[in-house]
Amino acid sequence: MIYGNVEGIKRNTLDRLRDLEGDYDRTFFIDREALNVVVDISSKINREISVFISRGGRLLAIGIGSNATVPLADVSKKRGNKKLNGVRVIHTHPGGNYHLSDVDISALKINRYDCMSAIGVKEGRVTGLSAAYLAKSGVNVINFAGENFDDGKLLDAIIASEQESKKESGEETVNNRAILVHVSQDADAETSLEELASLARTMGYDPVYRLIQKREKADSVTYVGSGKVEEIALICQVEDVKTVICDHGLNGIQFKNLSDALGLRILDRSTLILDIFDRHATTNEGKLQVELARLSYELPMLVGQNVGMSRQRGGLYAMGGSGESKLETDRRVIRKRIADLKEKLEVVERNRDSRREQRRRNGVKNVSIVGYTNAGKSTLMNYITKAGVLEEDKLFATLDSVSRSVWDDGKQYLLTDTVGFIKRLPHEFIRAFKSTLDEARYADLLLVVVDVTSPKLLDEYDVVCGVLKDVGADGIPRIVVYNKCDGFDYGKVLLPQVMGSVYISAKTGEGVDELKKKIKEILFQ
Repeated sequence: MIYGNVEGIKRNTLDRLRDLEGDYDRTFFIDREALNVVVDISSKINREISVFISRGGRLLAIGIGSNATVPLADVSKKRGNKKLNGVRVIHTHPGGNYHLSDVDISALKINRYDCMSAIGVKEGRVTGLSAAYLAKSGVNVINFAGENFDDGKLLDAIIASEQESKKESGEETVNNRAILVHVSQDADAETSLEELASLARTMGYDPVYRLIQKREKADSVTYVGSGKVEEIALICQVEDVKTVICDHGLNGIQFKNLSDALGLRILDRSTLILDIFDRHATTNEGKLQVELARLSYELPMLVGQNVGMSRQRGGLYAMGGSGESKLETDRRVIRKRIADLKEKLEVVERNRDSRREQRRRNGVKNVSIVGYTNAGKSTLMNYITKAGVLEEDKLFATLDSVSRSVWDDGKQYLLTDTVGFIKRLPHEFIRAFKSTLDEARYADLLLVVVDVTSPKLLDEYDVVCGVLKDVGADGIPRIVVYNKCDGFDYGKVLLPQVMGSVYISAKTGEGVDELKKKIKEILFQ
């Protein structure tokens, strides 16, 4: 919906704005491509433009005003007078001043928006962003100077504001407290649980308790054994925990028995990773890959839970026996969906192969960035190419591969950021992400990014090398990029002895010039 002062604005300009309406990645405060269009048009017409975005990421309406004001649309997702509106309003200030006015703050209070934000615009560029939120003490404001701002911080502030709103209205907040459970005799159990805690926090869980059971192998019925199930139930009651997250993959029987015994939500490591993948997948290919990985993982876990649920066959099969069970029906539907997803991904893969072949004919070299999740791959990609890939101190913050052309001293090559690797990643996931991982397989050079601050960097490096071998990329030339070296005494760390390794800080740019030099030496020697 376009409304407001549209007089004198060309039809193609209005069409550009109209095309912005629709669904976007909800992990962004505002989609960057949509923002670029709004900023460009606001600067050219010298008028304020406001956009209304729901919590699900849907752009609901666009308003056009004068050079000093813009009218508000009657857009609301509110379910009660004391709750927040459910919509955030982001509007431009063509004069370049990104600070919120008293009128903006009053509109926030009256309409109880999730957030009221102003973006300064000058000569087609963003000068800064200011965002205001309702709080118990009044109004909280977050400011960012320049073009870059933290989506996670802005969205987390909405959650905090909503929780205060619920407390004021006497409603309970969602319980995200979780217990982490590990079963093995491995010496690195604590380290494994620490990584599981990072995964849990990435999905918004609060891991308040950790439990390690030392035994040779997990119990085939309940994962932990009947005695530990009772102990976990007591811990969950005392700690007010609603979610149990197991550090290994569970089979269908273990899932069912734990759920029945505890009456809580049960997750395993693989399901948690799938949930993160599902949240961070933004492209059509990424969503197809996640769905394929989930169905491939869940298919073997289906167990018959209700033998009374069956369907009699009709037609030519009326004489064929007792009928088709609900379990068989579910498996057949899932297998058909898996086949459909594979066909769609094969089309994507063929298109990707065609583009890759065209680049090869044109002599364009391809460099792929690989590494353990949260090693700093996206930060390095952004520093070299200004690609604007999401950077967060979370696992699997970036899921979809991104490619950008790099020109350096007259030499061109393509730089691709790929999905991060992680320990004990099921093979179903690797197969589902085959088309994305092929970017590494067909690369002319691999940049293996290693986090020197990680206490398990040797294990993480081995995991990356193992996955590269699984996808057939172990013979590709590589540069080992030791990242996060700023302010860290990496000389005391036992690093893999690899020729051609480089020490950098993707955050500050330290050592990146040397890395680019080595890339050119290998690609164009």
